[in-house]
Amino acid sequence: MKLLAPNGPLIGEVELPISKSIANRYQIISALAKQSLSLGNSLPNDVKVLRDALNSNQSEINIGMAGTAMRFLAAYYSVQEGKEVLLTGDHRMKQRPIAELVDGLKKLGAEIEYVEQQGFPPLRIIGKKLLGGEIEISASVSSQFISALMMIGPKMQNGLTLKLNGKVLSKPYIQLTADCMESCGAQLKMDADSIHISRGNYSVPELNIEADWSAASYFYAFAAAKPNSKLLLKGLKLNSSQGDSAIADWFEKMGISSIQTENGVEFSSSEELNFPTELDFTANPDLAQTFAFLAATLGKTLNLTGLDNLRLKETDRVSALQTELEKLGLNVSVDGNSMTVSGSISVAKAKVKTYNDHRMAMSATVGAYGNTPNSKQGNTPTIEIENPQVVEKSFPTFWSELQQLTFKIDE
Repeated sequence: MKLLAPNGPLIGEVELPISKSIANRYQIISALAKQSLSLGNSLPNDVKVLRDALNSNQSEINIGMAGTAMRFLAAYYSVQEGKEVLLTGDHRMKQRPIAELVDGLKKLGAEIEYVEQQGFPPLRIIGKKLLGGEIEISASVSSQFISALMMIGPKMQNGLTLKLNGKVLSKPYIQLTADCMESCGAQLKMDADSIHISRGNYSVPELNIEADWSAASYFYAFAAAKPNSKLLLKGLKLNSSQGDSAIADWFEKMGISSIQTENGVEFSSSEELNFPTELDFTANPDLAQTFAFLAATLGKTLNLTGLDNLRLKETDRVSALQTELEKLGLNVSVDGNSMTVSGSISVAKAKVKTYNDHRMAMSATVGAYGNTPNSKQGNTPTIEIENPQVVEKSFPTFWSELQQLTFKIDE
């Protein structure tokens, strides 16, 4: 699919998807409470996958590429007394480590075995009553392991205390889990390195799930790349528990102010942009690709740090970013969990691989504003996106929203 960005500023409204992070937490909590949950239509695929799994009576559950579903369901099925399931996924899912979560569940008494390779899905799980208690778990692999354990904590006879070891990654997502749980009646106590969850019952109130801040990042990036743009992102909340809402502050420092309106968040961009030289993505890993492509588009040098778990996502995002940005003419150096991007986009046309990763596809669209020789003459580069349908994982209507903003798309 070929994408050509408009020459003029972006003016309009964007219908964002609901936050899949919030929706999936409430889906697990609702299932534990044995309550139904209505989420509406046009859902991100990751939300559908978890919904269908929770509604299934099959003994084998295949969640495809949905990493959140794998982690959350591993914990959920562990407390479904008398239910036996085989929890599996696609080829990439079978390469994504899950030992830290499985070890934690086993310490609590869960009955789980690896069906193929030790430490990786598929998993055979026989649900039972877990006593709970206190366990230690590494916080430096995936916050979803911690969130998965947290949500089943109230179902354990003695509650659950998690002692967190090491550097805490994606901390806002752990806080988001706590907020969702507390809104449904759970009692938690949290400090820097421990979480205590009391035994209890969930009761899910009527919900109006807000729009997704990770999805919003692409449109902020568009506005940063195109001065005098003015956009309204519908359903978005500035005062949000979503960790990626931090981008409102990040862009504020760059000169793009956000205001809350009745319908969502509105912002506009000017000619002056104070772009940073370094950003830390430890708490916000899903934003790294957006800012890497934005730096490339603006021709700015950016040091991206805190990329600790980006190699364990839908693809190795560090390697994928380096490969695709170098293809566009950028200089990219990787040092451990840091990456430096410098130079500018120097090709008029480019084909970007997505590696079956929704965020690679959407982030790459920011490159359509690249500072190429053509763009200096009033034209923008043509970006070809391979396998564009991967956006359905989190933002099914992404391409149609771009067309509303006068992007030209040739399928």
